[in-house]
Amino acid sequence: MSTVATDQLTETIASLSESAKNIFANDSVDDVESFERYLGEVDAFVREMQQSAWANEAKATIRRLEKGEPLGKADLDLIRAFLVSDADGYLKHENNYGDWRRELTRLMGELSKQANMATRESFADLRGILKDAVRLVPDLRNYLDEKRRVEKFEQALTSLDKPSREMLCRVLREQLMSPKR
Repeated sequence: MSTVATDQLTETIASLSESAKNIFANDSVDDVESFERYLGEVDAFVREMQQSAWANEAKATIRRLEKGEPLGKADLDLIRAFLVSDADGYLKHENNYGDWRRELTRLMGELSKQANMATRESFADLRGILKDAVRLVPDLRNYLDEKRRVEKFEQALTSLDKPSREMLCRVLREQLMSPKR
């Protein structure tokens, strides 16, 4: 990666980190929503940088896929970079899955306990516990979705038939030709 690109990435991440520090200054929903949008923009920027960094190798891999030639480790690494490296990175760095499981178990226990003693006054507590569970479950689902995505990718690579190769070529080309590569 060029020095300019590295400097741009470092500057962007520094700006994102500074924004992260500022979101709690006012405990404002607007500040958090703004940060969330910025985070999405930085994610897109990094994805584009990643695809650009692999562009030359991608063209060679596409040619090998089209010709039905065997793929080497470098080709498989490139395909992984384009298709599931974000999921690999997420799974590698996510360290709350066990906590989420324990929290959901705790919440379900609390719900059961509260339900056994429910009164009209305690429904607010039940709803609060449910709200916490509703917030938590998408994190669990996302983790398992990403894990399944990587597993399916691994399985797909074991049997690259002609239609699979054509689909990979199409996906790689689309990402290379995207105006926001």
